[in-house]
Amino acid sequence: MLALGRSLYSSAFIMLLACGGVGGEQVLQGPQPVSDAQEVVSVTTDRQTYASEDLIELTLELENSSDQALVLNFSTGQRYDFTILRGPAEIVWSWSEDRMFMQMLGQETVGPSQVLAYREQISPRLPAGTYTVTGRIVAQNQTLVASALIVIE
Repeated sequence: MLALGRSLYSSAFIMLLACGGVGGEQVLQGPQPVSDAQEVVSVTTDRQTYASEDLIELTLELENSSDQALVLNFSTGQRYDFTILRGPAEIVWSWSEDRMFMQMLGQETVGPSQVLAYREQISPRLPAGTYTVTGRIVAQNQTLVASALIVIE
């Protein structure tokens, strides 16, 4: 995994587009139902085109439009991750790469009509090209992944 210079802050957004799988996971195209068409996961950026030194604002959201609470179980303190890929599977930046997470069980509950959101502002300093930004909620036994394309000019 190639780590490029970056500084991390919090806040943000990413445009939804299709891409293949990451590490054997199915990456969703656009807002997708998680189960029974009532929970939708999405990733957005504040815009689609950036200069290499620009700050990129990312948001990963899980919307529960059902009338029942959605309970997510976690095996560590990590709740989400963002990655940037070049091509179908080359990870060039990962939010969690240099982080350590507490090893403990935990839960997040998304109530009816609520949205669970994770936000980051990043500056990964990528060379010119087209990249796939993937956001993933790392809940146990659930694939909660979405992606978007960005262009670095």
